Amino acid sequence: MSNGQMMIESLQKNQLEEAMDYFEEAIKQDTDEELYVLADSLYHLGFLNEIKRINLHLLERYPEDDELRVGLAEIAIEANELETAMDWLLEVAEESPVYPQTLLVLADLYQVQGLYEVSEQKLLKAKEIVPDESVIDFALAELHFSMGKYAQAIHGYEELMAQGLTEFSGINLAARCGSSYSALGDLEQAILYLEQSLEEKENIDTLFQLGFSYLQDKQYRRSIETLNKLKELDPSYTSLYPYLAKGLEEENELDKALETVKEGLRVDQYNYELFYYGADIAIKLENETLAEDYYLKAIQLAPENASVQLAYTNLLLQQERYDETVELIQKVLIQNEVDPQFYWNLALANEGLEEYPAAGTAYQKAYPALRQNKDFLKSYIYFLREEGERLIIKDVLNDYLLIEPTDAEILEILEEINSNY
Repeated sequence: MSNGQMMIESLQKNQLEEAMDYFEEAIKQDTDEELYVLADSLYHLGFLNEIKRINLHLLERYPEDDELRVGLAEIAIEANELETAMDWLLEVAEESPVYPQTLLVLADLYQVQGLYEVSEQKLLKAKEIVPDESVIDFALAELHFSMGKYAQAIHGYEELMAQGLTEFSGINLAARCGSSYSALGDLEQAILYLEQSLEEKENIDTLFQLGFSYLQDKQYRRSIETLNKLKELDPSYTSLYPYLAKGLEEENELDKALETVKEGLRVDQYNYELFYYGADIAIKLENETLAEDYYLKAIQLAPENASVQLAYTNLLLQQERYDETVELIQKVLIQNEVDPQFYWNLALANEGLEEYPAAGTAYQKAYPALRQNKDFLKSYIYFLREEGERLIIKDVLNDYLLIEPTDAEILEILEEINSNY
């Protein structure tokens, strides 16, 4: 029995120190063929440093063996030694029989560096050399998927499926097609492929994707059933809870939707999105106390999230808590860019406080961005009418009537303004 074989046996018995002793002897005494076999065995066990030593040892004896160079490059990539990996790969000539494999590793290396277009070029070149190699087709499809080139990714996956393959490197091809079609907005095809994938093999990520796709396609009952199944399989899959709650809300099962949010928060108490969405449901259930509690927790977890802060100011306005509304919005306005809705809410709060100059300033700041919002325009018209701003009000009236030309109440205000000129 070779030293390499005894090393593997020792590793299987968890005798690491003894295994390393056998490894040192293998480097000194085992035949080259035995070392090749040992390197292959160690690859499956993840002993990369030992494989590196074997490859370097063998490369001294067989400098024409480019496969050793490719192996060394792969090890360097695993160790994040990208320049070293590149050096090994560039030593492989185009005439080498392992050049297509070299191009695959180069593509992987460039992808790791975020150079997706260069990676794509290497894979396409490899495909020119070996046009019928499934590994290259799969690598291209995966690269296109990661680049957001979903139509091209689908073509690649479907080509592989046409060869009778259902999985490649542990990836379910139908699931990938489903995710790609979903990203393209083709929910019908997405659902067909995701359902097919689950028939082939149950997978929690695919279940989630299918439940989400049903929700997007307004198949709310199916979405609820699918996400409930996922919850039974893995209640710690926190992403499911907001979408399950949304499906229940769409089915007008608000109590169940809120309970789903609470279940999710028991699993993940730091999920600001669940607090945010839970507050929205609580308002619909007229539970403003719970809504405020959830908003404050969401703001605490995501203090930079303007959407949560805006929703909270809406609640404060509804409760006529104008001072708190102004205070919160003024903090938000320190940021460089804010949703113009904040200025509208600030205007409404200042109106409530009878701070009319401040309200007018806030309206003016909101106006350019909200000229297509008829509710804002109507609110601004009433304010300007009360303040006697007859010059400004005509522009706002005209904007509103472009959207709602038959609004009798606004037409009456326009007539009143014109008659006073």
